[in-house]
Amino acid sequence: MLKLVQSDVFFSNKDKNMDILGIIKSRRSIRRFRQEKLDRGVLIDLVDAARLAPAGANVQSLEYIIVDDPELCEKVFGNLAWAGHVKGKRKPGRGQRPMAYIVVLIDEEIKKDAAVDAAAAIENVLIGAHGLGIGSCWLGAIDRGGIASALGVPGKYHVDSVIALGIADEEPMVEDCKGDDTRYYLDGKDVLHVPKRPLKQITHGNKYGESI
Repeated sequence: MLKLVQSDVFFSNKDKNMDILGIIKSRRSIRRFRQEKLDRGVLIDLVDAARLAPAGANVQSLEYIIVDDPELCEKVFGNLAWAGHVKGKRKPGRGQRPMAYIVVLIDEEIKKDAAVDAAAAIENVLIGAHGLGIGSCWLGAIDRGGIASALGVPGKYHVDSVIALGIADEEPMVEDCKGDDTRYYLDGKDVLHVPKRPLKQITHGNKYGESI
């Protein structure tokens, strides 16, 4: 079982080689997971990281459901779509599925449109999870009604996203995209390649069109 790493130590102890930019740059979406149970304390700590993300006007409408019960995990899994560009080839099979989920809710009685707030909170979870050695996948192609029903979510909440979590059992590779094609793909060895637009192509110095 993965043990909790205290966040105050994690982010302050330089001897542990915790380079935040390195963590951000090396994070990839994971869709195959080892079947190792995650400690509930780790999942709570990740929600705490989400809680501390910025929110517009500091209006805090987000809530979270930690799902780590195996039966409920199966119900959540049945309401998710995986890796549209390689449809059917990266849907986790038995023995590869996530070991936990964090379901992100928006209380629409507090704030109707909080998608940006949710995105900031979710990114905190993804980065924090990777820093703790946990793989993650942010899922937005989901059956929101099915998830709400399975987890008993009241009607005032909008199910924004699901974050799948577990120890990674694959190593996707990032690369510069060719032309404008940013579709991820599988190579002959079943390794997922994730094209990203080159830094120089998307960055301008002081004025648009000036090189960096």
